[in-house]
Amino acid sequence: MKKKIARFLYSLLVVILFTQNVLAQVNNPVDSTAINAQKTDKNKLAFVFGASTLTLGISYIYVQNVWWSKNDKDFHFDNGPDYLYAKNLDKCGHVMGGLITAELVHDAFKWTGLNDKKSFLYSFFLGTAMHTFIEIKDGFAPTYGFSIGDLAAGTFGSAIPYLKYKFPKLKALNYKFSYYQHDRFFYNVPREGKADWIDDYMNHTYWLTLTVNDWLPKGSKAEKIWPDFLCIAGGFGVDNKLNNYYMGLNEKIYKGSGNYEYYLSLDIDWRKIIPQKTGGQIILARTLNYIKIPLPTLRLGPTINFDWLFL
Repeated sequence: MKKKIARFLYSLLVVILFTQNVLAQVNNPVDSTAINAQKTDKNKLAFVFGASTLTLGISYIYVQNVWWSKNDKDFHFDNGPDYLYAKNLDKCGHVMGGLITAELVHDAFKWTGLNDKKSFLYSFFLGTAMHTFIEIKDGFAPTYGFSIGDLAAGTFGSAIPYLKYKFPKLKALNYKFSYYQHDRFFYNVPREGKADWIDDYMNHTYWLTLTVNDWLPKGSKAEKIWPDFLCIAGGFGVDNKLNNYYMGLNEKIYKGSGNYEYYLSLDIDWRKIIPQKTGGQIILARTLNYIKIPLPTLRLGPTINFDWLFL
């Protein structure tokens, strides 16, 4: 339920901010010099703050009526179970949520005429505020509490765009996600409510990719040989021994079960393929760069295996 609440909040923010951002930029050339030189449009700024406030308000009403109001208890911190759940792979999901939120919010503030520095800072603060909002409410829930780990993961994800702005070399790194049903055990386990892929962590993989040429010396022989769009990717997941937890027969024993999986693969940086001349092209490349595409992959642990097209 906690993950569904977070997903609802993120998706609502995405719809509001992405829609206004696309309408404003998709057909217009991007001129960073002109944008930075223009004055902030107070009407646009008010719209962005209003949309953000509306998103938080609607989200609050939704989750308060659907979940939190039913079983509220005194505020408390998570006492440990959260750090066993899915062997903490859910923290990778919080990082992804913070990253996507911050990048969308940055675009929205940039649309108002704010410069990059302020846009990135505001996106970091708003992304962190959203995660804090979720965790404070979780602190009153009966089955879990305020998770410092979840908040730290979301805050880190929200900080990634700003860190890339401050340290340009970090732009060569992309954080990505892939999901494929290698088995359907998670969906076949009896449970209350409908099984949701967002909790099927056995089939989640999170990736950190490096656009190699961005770190090679310009004009070097290696930089000329290596394809500009080709990346090296490191992946992280958990194997299907996590099934023991999803059986629900004895959560105290099985919670945290499963082995970590480590992968080495290739990937594509879509910014090197799609021209970055218009807002629409930038948004398309960035969106595609959230997803790891199937390419030859070597699993390094817990057992070694090679797959020609792993997702």
